[in-house]
Amino acid sequence: MKLDFTDQVVIVTGAGSGIGKAAAMDFAKAGAIVAVLDVVGATRCADEIVSMGLRAEGHVMDVRDAAAWSALINALVSAHGKVDVLVNNAGVAVPGDTAIDVSEETWDKMMDVNAKGVWLGMRAVLPGMVERRAGKICNVASTAAHIGLRNAAAYCASKGAVLALTRQAGVQYAPFNVQINSISPGTTMTGLQRDVTEEQRAVFKTLTPINRFAESEELSGAILFLCSHGSSFITASDLSVDGGMVAL
Repeated sequence: MKLDFTDQVVIVTGAGSGIGKAAAMDFAKAGAIVAVLDVVGATRCADEIVSMGLRAEGHVMDVRDAAAWSALINALVSAHGKVDVLVNNAGVAVPGDTAIDVSEETWDKMMDVNAKGVWLGMRAVLPGMVERRAGKICNVASTAAHIGLRNAAAYCASKGAVLALTRQAGVQYAPFNVQINSISPGTTMTGLQRDVTEEQRAVFKTLTPINRFAESEELSGAILFLCSHGSSFITASDLSVDGGMVAL
């Protein structure tokens, strides 16, 4: 199946690096006009895409900023007439907390970025998608939404919220031909994992039947599928891309 996003306007958050950057690149290669959002690296990623003769624009933006979301959508609709796809990928992880010892500051930041940021993005794009009777949203949840990862209380809670919101909104907006789904990545070789020791990585590997970590491009492929015409009868669903972790 060929994934064709010719002239579609696609927003990818957290696209300065990792999974978001891989998705932004793949959408652009498939013909999309990509709005690359991140607090760091957005312009660099967009410039890299443009240097390949493809279409992208970088936006330095915090997904917790409701006014920035409104301004972004207004700008994209003014320039291109629509927004076809939203990928809510931006997120933060601060390991080492439990329900007892997580600080209120850490809890609030995790919920604001990982959950509220997803909601704000959806709230910004959905009115236009409902009006046009067309749209795709893919939220990036986590295996942490499905299993109880030790020492990750706030992260598990925030990703569980993403999963629940995806299901609710997927049902709510299905009659308007808007499909809303999520992916739940397992351990992926980005940011945090690149900075830990081999001994620490070995612990994560024991949780993954495939016995290796995912690469960002493997997650990107799942995102593009859920945002493509090929997923027209899939909504309110979550796709585990975790090497079998949740099945253990």
